[in-house]
Amino acid sequence: MTQPRTLSISAFLSQFRWLILLNLLLWALIPGFLVGNLHVDTLEALYWARVPAFGYWKHPPLTTWLLGLAAQPGPLSILWALLLSQALTLVTAYFIGRATTTLAGHRAGQLAVSLFFVSSLASFYSLQINHNSVLAPFMAATLAFGIDYLEKRTFISILGLGLAVGLGALTKYEIIFAVLPLFIIALAIPRYRSVFGEARSYISLVIAVLIITPHLFWLQDNDWISIKRAADSAPLTDARSLFEGLWGMLWGSVAIIATPLVMLRFYKITLPNLGFYSLKHHDEKFRMGWIILILSPLGLIFTGLISGQFVKALWLLPLAPAISIGAAIVLEHKISKRFDERHMSLTLKGMVTLFTLFWLYLIAGELVGHPHEAFFSQTKPLARQIETLWTRHQSKPLACVIINEVKIGGSPVLWLTGKPLFIEIPFRPWADTAKQTRCNDEGAIIIELDEGVAAKDYFPRLCDKSSEPIDVRSLLGRSTSVWPGHISYLPPRDETCAP
Repeated sequence: MTQPRTLSISAFLSQFRWLILLNLLLWALIPGFLVGNLHVDTLEALYWARVPAFGYWKHPPLTTWLLGLAAQPGPLSILWALLLSQALTLVTAYFIGRATTTLAGHRAGQLAVSLFFVSSLASFYSLQINHNSVLAPFMAATLAFGIDYLEKRTFISILGLGLAVGLGALTKYEIIFAVLPLFIIALAIPRYRSVFGEARSYISLVIAVLIITPHLFWLQDNDWISIKRAADSAPLTDARSLFEGLWGMLWGSVAIIATPLVMLRFYKITLPNLGFYSLKHHDEKFRMGWIILILSPLGLIFTGLISGQFVKALWLLPLAPAISIGAAIVLEHKISKRFDERHMSLTLKGMVTLFTLFWLYLIAGELVGHPHEAFFSQTKPLARQIETLWTRHQSKPLACVIINEVKIGGSPVLWLTGKPLFIEIPFRPWADTAKQTRCNDEGAIIIELDEGVAAKDYFPRLCDKSSEPIDVRSLLGRSTSVWPGHISYLPPRDETCAP
């Protein structure tokens, strides 16, 4: 056996500097100054970050913690959030390159990283910062440190594996689908089986458990709410849900494999003789690549079926590192002498093409009157309207904003530096009733989109005469009435509406 190779951080930054800089420009700097809103999952996590906790009703806490540290309300809130996303993308790319280089060498590492940078996860989904995209670096790190340990048995790999799994579990419980292929590889490859008999192999498990223990206590105190949601968030109940599950599975699969497959054609790397029948004709490295490539997505799909849930497309996104690593290892014998600077140039062109197609899609939506609310709705003027209406009636700080639609109505969390409470109507079963009481007692501004419920049904003291149309325009200004609605003043409990 040859000595396993290691990809250092400095070598990674040197080899892929142009891919890194271009991705930063395309998916952080340009949109950070241009887009006027973020995805509802990001807005939600930014709001939760105002109350530090070891868990939140939908997910474990790490995504919320990171967004809370990176983005603060104000003019640069979107830019800081997208810079965080790019930092996570960079970490993901490094561990993809490290895992692949260790098993299959320098050229395979180049291919894996290149395939990742043209994936949907590293491009337009990096704008949609949520628990799926934040999980990706921990998926990649789990595979990288796991492979390092199988090959080298060092303490650093033990520590890294425990940290990656533990922090991944604090992001989303799907981290198990990065552990699964490692477990199967250790069973399938004879020279790795000794790890099960070594006491140090279980140190990683201890580290991971120690990291997630505070979250487990939080779950116990909160009726295991995020576990229950994870186990029953997309139930298969009828023919329609089955169709949605199949569609989600198909679309998610396309999202993580389509662009890499296209780029392989441009790299002139063909895919013959990659069927299962050929596994016995190749070395253990080839078999390990196949295990990494297929076990993560299959594990997720089978878990969904066993638990009676359909697979949402976004659930497959964190598996993109496994796709890049597995594909590059499987194809290593085809690219060992052929992956050169020309392929890097093709990767750069592929990244620019994805960026161009995405913005053409956004612009086309605006031109036909259906702009994308998560990126093309300019919500900063709405925040100014809220502050102006409140100061017209009150001199004390704004305590609460009530919303009947979270994509637009929740967006002032990006801009309102006073950090008021945000509550949603209709009230959700998990809603904090203490917040509702506080809003009623201290007053609020209510955002109502016409498509949502009537706020008067929930807050009858609402001052109708204070109502004014909201000003949410699209990015190019071609669509000015696609989010019709209004804002109104809710007085504190000890006040009445002006006559």
